[in-house]
Amino acid sequence: MKTEFIDRLIRDSTFVEIYDDNAEESFFCYIIQHTGSFLQLEAYDGEGRPEGIFVTEFEEVARIRWEGNERELIESLITSRTSHPKIKLENMRSILEEVNQHYGHVCITLGGYGVDKIYIGSIEEMSEEFVILHEYGTREQNCRNKMLVRIEDVSRVQAGGIYETNLIKQIGANQSA
Repeated sequence: MKTEFIDRLIRDSTFVEIYDDNAEESFFCYIIQHTGSFLQLEAYDGEGRPEGIFVTEFEEVARIRWEGNERELIESLITSRTSHPKIKLENMRSILEEVNQHYGHVCITLGGYGVDKIYIGSIEEMSEEFVILHEYGTREQNCRNKMLVRIEDVSRVQAGGIYETNLIKQIGANQSA
C-alpha cells in the first residue's frame, strides 16, 4: 500500500473503513499516524461511538475505503472526536508497553485468527520475546487468568473501547463489593 495515499488520508482527516481479510472484519476510523510497519487508528463503532485506539500491523490491512453512504452516515453520528496520544510505533513490544501505560490495559489480537483470539488485560511483565497478561476474561466469566503470549504473535493492540472500559468498571465494582 502506497504511504503517500495514507499520508493524504491523515492530512485530510478522512473517515475510512479498514479491512482485515484474515480476521474477516473491518473498522471505521480515522488514521492517526503510520510507519512502514504499523497504523494507529482512532476507531468508532457503527453507531459513531468512540472505540478507542487500534494499532495494527500494516500487513494486516487488505484495503481501505472512504466516502460512500455507510461511512458518511457513521461519520455524521460522531458528535466529537476523542483525543488520543500518538503511540511510538517502533515495534510491537514498545506499542504494548506504551498503550498499557497510558490506558492501564490492552486488548490484544493474536495474528489473523479472528475475534476468538482477542484478549483483554493489563501487562504484568514483559521480556524481549514474551508478555505476561493479567487477563480480565469476559463479563460473563468474570475470570482472572495469567497468560503468557509471544510478542511476535500479536498483530493488533487496542485500548479505550466501550466493551473493555465497561469490563474494567465492572471489575472495579466487583472488587469493592
